[in-house]
Amino acid sequence: MAMQVLACLNGEIMPVEEAKVSVWDRGFVFGDAVYEVFRMYRGRCFLEAEHLARLARSLKELKFPGCDLDRLMDRVRATIAASGILEGTLYVQITRGVAPRSHPFPSPPVPPTEVIIVRPYDDRPTQAAREAGVRLISLPDLRWKRCDIKSTNLLANVLAIEEAHRAGAFEAVLVDDAGLVTEATHSSILWVRDGILEGTPEGNEILPGMTRKLVLHLTESLGIPFRGTHVRLEELKGADEVILVATTSEVVPVTRIDDAAIGSGSPGPVAKRLHGAYEAAVEAWLAREPEVPARPVA
Repeated sequence: MAMQVLACLNGEIMPVEEAKVSVWDRGFVFGDAVYEVFRMYRGRCFLEAEHLARLARSLKELKFPGCDLDRLMDRVRATIAASGILEGTLYVQITRGVAPRSHPFPSPPVPPTEVIIVRPYDDRPTQAAREAGVRLISLPDLRWKRCDIKSTNLLANVLAIEEAHRAGAFEAVLVDDAGLVTEATHSSILWVRDGILEGTPEGNEILPGMTRKLVLHLTESLGIPFRGTHVRLEELKGADEVILVATTSEVVPVTRIDDAAIGSGSPGPVAKRLHGAYEAAVEAWLAREPEVPARPVA
């Protein structure tokens, strides 16, 4: 079966180029929308229940009317099957719907707009980055104050990653007004000091990352202690290791931030152990029979 990048727009599956939304859609005019990205392995969505729970939380925090997540996942599976894609990413976006442009929520509520996109993902460039390590640049964190909600308001992230790419860097590490590291533009950031894995405590200033959550679970079986703590940029540069974790890139060691080498300047042992454990977790999950997880209420 040939692979095809497909979209499912409000239940209708079509080539992604044919998917169109109204100019009055609130996701278009206000960024009034939430989204999730799932990594697909062998045609299955990894950490499906966890991503759905975060999607339900984002919808609730933004006071969206009820969304049928059972129906959503039925559409997801139909779109994946029609696409023929096994190794890829699944993008889900839900907007507050189509209504004349006015800042308050539509009253009465209008049906949400639901978009599902399935496309292939080539892991080879990221695998090369994992083996060699990557460079980050540091930039001010200009995002809004509810980064714990996975909304489509990503302009500050876009500007930061564009600056990083223009500087030849893989990602940008963001630093808030108090001088504390938050996260990267689309990755969680962890670091190792004195044998302890550390990361910014969860709160409104960072997204509760699904890959971060899994990695912190894996540290228990590896005997690696974890501590939630804040760190300043210069302290981060002095860490033994710095590690990015994200849905698509998985676990990526950082070898340089700005002009400072991290540790030995090469990928460290904790990053290698964590990615090995991550790969083992994926394989163990794939070996089990697929199951339909309980759906959170949105």
